[in-house]
Amino acid sequence: MAPELIGEDPSERTPVRRWRGASAASSGIKIKVGQPDAAADLRRVETVRGHLGDGVPLMVDANQQWDRATARRIGRTLGQFQLAWIEEPLGAYDAEGHAAPAASLDTPVATGEMLTSAEEHTRLIKAGAADFVQPDAPRVGGITPFLRVMALADHKGLSLAPHFAMEIHLHLAAAYPGTAWVEHFDWLEPLFQERLELCDGRMCVPDRPGLGLSLSDRAMGWTVDRCEASAG
Repeated sequence: MAPELIGEDPSERTPVRRWRGASAASSGIKIKVGQPDAAADLRRVETVRGHLGDGVPLMVDANQQWDRATARRIGRTLGQFQLAWIEEPLGAYDAEGHAAPAASLDTPVATGEMLTSAEEHTRLIKAGAADFVQPDAPRVGGITPFLRVMALADHKGLSLAPHFAMEIHLHLAAAYPGTAWVEHFDWLEPLFQERLELCDGRMCVPDRPGLGLSLSDRAMGWTVDRCEASAG
């Protein structure tokens, strides 16, 4: 099955019609929180939930902006919005801190995108720090260590939501036995001739060889640039 698709956070000033368009193209929408004014975060989540309705999965990403007490307090308040998950409420390496809201909140906790090895993810998972594991294949060292993270996450019955690089993570998420989401970013599209196809909020796995992508003429031009440095 093709993994479900997360639409990324538009600007807070974006018109409501953009939100509705994004929700039609994606299975869910993720927005940023973690402002100094927690009340502003809550108003924003309430507004977006109101526009999307209850039928569209909504995630929030705090980008490591809260301390443990704030994460507990705001996490409890966010429970009313039926979020799909709260992402990175605490520092990326605070496995014990993440374990507390993961155990106590009704809303799932997602984290792991900043970790740089399968070993770091192992510590995170064994601490019970996440309901959704978010490995980044380029960051952890490639597909092989990513598969190690996937295997442990599956063994623990966790869900998977890889970070960024949908061109790689689509294939990995599609191979995951449990629930899997893929973030949609179009930032890397200039690198490739092909485009990943979206249908009914899901990303289709291409049937072309390998990752199903080939470098664009523009990217090929970048690969042949040369520079010379004089010996000191």
